[in-house]
Formats: sequence, structure tokens, C-alpha cells
Amino acid sequence: MWELVLIGLIGGAVTGVSPCILPVLPVVLVVSGGDRRRPFAVALGIAVSFAAITLLGTVVLSALGLPGGVLRWVGIALLVAVGVGMIVPAVGELLERPFSRLRMPGWIDRRTRTGGGAGGFGIGLALGAVYVPCAGPVLAAVTVAGATGDIGWGTVALTVAFAVGACSPLLFFALAGNRIGQRAAVVRRHRTAVTRVAGAVVLLLAVALAADAPARLQRALPDWTAGVQRAFTDDAGVRRALGRVTGGHGADGDPGQGGAEAGSLDACRSASPDELRDCGPAPAFRGLEGWFNTDAPVDPRSPGGGTPGTGPARVTLVDFWAYACINCQRANTHLTALSDRYRDHGLTVVGVHAPEYPFEQEAGNVRAAARDAGITYPVAQDNSFATWRAYGNRYWPAHYLVDHAGTVRQVHEGEGAYAETERLVRALIREADPGARLPAPVEPGGADGDDAARGGATGTAGAGAAGTAGTTGTGDADRLTVGRNPETYLGAERSRFHTDHGHTAGTHSFPTDVPEPRRPRYTLTGDWRIDGQSVTPTGPAGLLLGVRGRVVQVVASGSGTLRTTLPDGSTRQIPVPSTPGSVDLVSGPTVTEGTLRLDVPEGVTLYSFTFG
Repeated sequence: MWELVLIGLIGGAVTGVSPCILPVLPVVLVVSGGDRRRPFAVALGIAVSFAAITLLGTVVLSALGLPGGVLRWVGIALLVAVGVGMIVPAVGELLERPFSRLRMPGWIDRRTRTGGGAGGFGIGLALGAVYVPCAGPVLAAVTVAGATGDIGWGTVALTVAFAVGACSPLLFFALAGNRIGQRAAVVRRHRTAVTRVAGAVVLLLAVALAADAPARLQRALPDWTAGVQRAFTDDAGVRRALGRVTGGHGADGDPGQGGAEAGSLDACRSASPDELRDCGPAPAFRGLEGWFNTDAPVDPRSPGGGTPGTGPARVTLVDFWAYACINCQRANTHLTALSDRYRDHGLTVVGVHAPEYPFEQEAGNVRAAARDAGITYPVAQDNSFATWRAYGNRYWPAHYLVDHAGTVRQVHEGEGAYAETERLVRALIREADPGARLPAPVEPGGADGDDAARGGATGTAGAGAAGTAGTTGTGDADRLTVGRNPETYLGAERSRFHTDHGHTAGTHSFPTDVPEPRRPRYTLTGDWRIDGQSVTPTGPAGLLLGVRGRVVQVVASGSGTLRTTLPDGSTRQIPVPSTPGSVDLVSGPTVTEGTLRLDVPEGVTLYSFTFG
């Protein structure tokens, strides 16, 4: 039990400092003035309301036969009432009357030594009904337990601890707002006017929530807590504890978060997302309903994916998402582009919508959200979390890449790894259909190794993008590409072959008079900004690459012209296309070996080299 309390507190605290608190933060600041107990009352109200709705909302609404969106709209209506009450004192007194006899916990009374302030609890209750924290495995475990009615004391302890942890940062800001109000003379002199301004802010939040405006802000911001949350919840002890809450068991009998079928997927969850693996057979879809964007349900275990396509074999990407999840909204942009690009070439993306909040159970809400996001691939609702549990899923979003034989080949939890996933999609399509001719990649770095060997994908940008594959036979091609360079990443996170001692994230000025690097190494010259996955010139810049290969491609984006100097001294001017992707630097029937020089203008970003 205490283990779950600790997990809930830490998981909630990490969520509480994520971008998801931004919509309610201004209101917490402005409504916490006046009585010194008010910040505690507001935070307590948020915690109580959020915990109750998360744990019991689905069960209560189902028992009453009410739609899932009721609680959210009740919360918005309460915010409107609170805002009006702050502007019109008579209304405010009427609203605070039900809470006037509410006693705060004794430790709060002893700390503040004042009366009143209980009305802040009602404001907190309203805020808790519209508070939507960023999803993670801890919140996922609570949501699954609540949605399935599998609620025990462990679930209650985890939920309360998570709510307390998530509201602790809000309490800090509420206390800060209260302290400012107590000490600022202008606030004390104009208390009535300040209260009315605060009421206007509350009304603005209510209108913004009704229009879903905060979600657009959250989508534009990176989730700076994702790495911390991932490191915490990937711990084996944490995973076992959360698994006990959801009642799942892994294939080996140890508590997990999924059914027996999901046990063979566990090894792939922490594996590198850029490698194809055998993660076991794809679990069967269970309990899915409300299919749309398809004429028939999709089955990733069938050779054709259960959907009509351009060939008998389909590759399937199963994506678990929830439409109010900000992380999912950012990931959906990439998945939609991936589906649009490869739908006619053997890929089926399936969105399994598992509701994080009660209002996400409504079929109309899900369809409207998918339409607004431009999602055209098949989507089904997993309101019972049966498929979620079959896959042992833990995250929103998370995807499972399934090959044409029904075997899971990649598991990725959270955002990111878009280029890596696209490379694996292309490889699996070619595995199913060796003669497949694929379009240009969607993501920078999305080309797979076979693209280079074939002289570039159909439509790949750069000189000789189409029809550049040599006419040598398979045996000759193998002989010509023996000893070719491995794929070479340029960003600080994955670079292995650089010769620069200062190849770290940041802005650098490298010397220009340098020795030629030995294959497969490269050297940057001039002024560069090195990011995690790319390098970009900040002035005159070049790159020397020790190379062997029949085909040399660079993944690039931006605007400008690359100047390539080959080992034999010949040069080429190659414009960077408007669509980010692979650019052919060398492509021909013979091997190029030696030092390749690349002059890169400002405005062009390089990601990696591939070779064939």
C-alpha cells in the first residue's frame, strides 16, 4: 500500500509541473487572494474533485445513464458561476453559503489562524472538474481501474496520492498568489476591483475551455517532464505495482499491466525504436466498438489486415490514443501523414481510442475530434480497455508495429521516434512485397537502408531521384556495396563517427584546415549549431566524409544548394528540395571511395547520411 502511495505522489508531482497545468494556473493565482486559508482550500478542492471524478466518474455516469461529457460541462458551468460571483458580490455570497460551515483540516487552521476562506473549496471543486493533467502510466492505471470498476483500496490510495502530488505545485502557486495579494499595497487598496478582475479571468477560462483553446497552447509546447516520467515509470518495481492496480498479469505470471498475450511484448518496450524485433504475435482486438473511417473492422493478425488494399499483405500500426491527450494530439499529426503517404503501398494505421476521461467515451466526441485532427485512418473505441489490457499498454500515446504475418516488430511508448518508425514501416512493406516502389519519406531521416541500395525512393528529392538504380544484378550489387559506410547520424544524441572533440549540443566554430577523415568518419568545418538530431550551419560551413558506397544520400531540410566535391575532384550543385527528405549526393553503377566534401549554406539542416 505504501509503495502505491509513494508512486502516486511522485507520479502526480511530475505531472503537476508539466505544461498541462497551464490552463488552470492563472485562475489558481487570481482566486487565492484574501484569506490565508484560501490557497489550501482551492488546492484541496481541486484534489478532491479530480480524484473523485477520475476514480468514480465513469462508474457513476454509467449507472445514471448520463453521457460522459456531463462532468466537464458541469465544471465549466460552475466556473461561470464562480466568475459571476466574484464580479457580483451578492451572487458570490450565495455561492459560498454551502461551504461556509466547512471546516478545514486542523493543521491548516493552526497554520493560518484565520477564519473564512472555505469558499475557495468550491472554486477548487469546479477547477478539478476541468483539470486535465498530462497522461502517464500512473494516471493510466487509475483510469483503467476506474473505467472497468476494478476499484480496491490500492487503487484508492494510488488515486488520492496522485491527486495530492499533482495539486502540490498548484498549491505552491496559490500560496505565492496569496502572498502577493497580502503584501502588495495596491491590491489591498483595490480589493474589490482586483476580485472583479479575477472573476473576469475565471470567465475567460470557462469560455476558453468550452472552445478547447487551452489544448492548442499545450500542443505547441514540448512536454518537458516526459523524460523524468519515463525514467520513473520504467522501473520494474513501479510497473509491477501499477500492474496490481489494473489486475493484469504478464505471460510469466508476474504482475504486469496486460493479459498473458502481452507478456512477450515486454522486452520490446524498452528496446531501441530503430530496430525490427520479434515481439511475439499481435494480441487479438477485444471489445472494440464504434469503428469509423473503415467499412469493416481491422484485424492486424490477418494477412490483409482485414481491410481492402492494393495487395494481399498489409503492415499495420496499432496506435493507442485519447483525443484530449496533448501528447497524442502532437503524435497524431505524424501518424496521419504516415498513413496518407503509405496507405496505398501496404500500410494500415489503426487508432485504438482508449478514453482517459469520461467525456472521451462519447462516440460523437471521438468522431468530431478525429475529423478536426484530419484523421482518415480507421479508428475504434476501447471504452472497456479490453484491447488496452490485452496489449499490456501503459501510455497515451503508444504504438505497436505489426508485420504482414501478424507479428509485432516494434513497440514505442510516448511521443517521438517518428523517423525511426517510418524506416521500419518501409522495411516491413518491402518485406511483404520485395518489389514495392515506395514514395519519398515523410520524416527527415525516414528513408530505410533499401532506399539507398535501390538508388532512392520513388519521388525522393535530389539529382537522379527516379531511375537512378544501377542495372547491375543482385550479385554484382552485393559485391559493389561490401564495406559501404554504415548509416551515419549527425546530431549530438546519436553521432558515433565524428572526429570533432567538441561534437556536443550547442554552437561551435570548427577549424577549416583539417586532415581528411578515414572511412567511415566525418569532420565538421566552419560554424555549426549542433542539435540533438541534426546540425545546421551558422556561417560558412563544410563537412568532410570518408566514404565508400555506390549511393550516398544525405537527409536534409531547409532551403539552399549543396555543393559536393567528389574524391576525383568533380563537383555538383544540388538544390535542397522544399519537402524534407533524402538527397542523392552520389548515385551510379560504380563505387565512390575516398573523401567527399560537402559545402552547406546557412538555412539548410542535415540529419544523417545513408549509403548503398
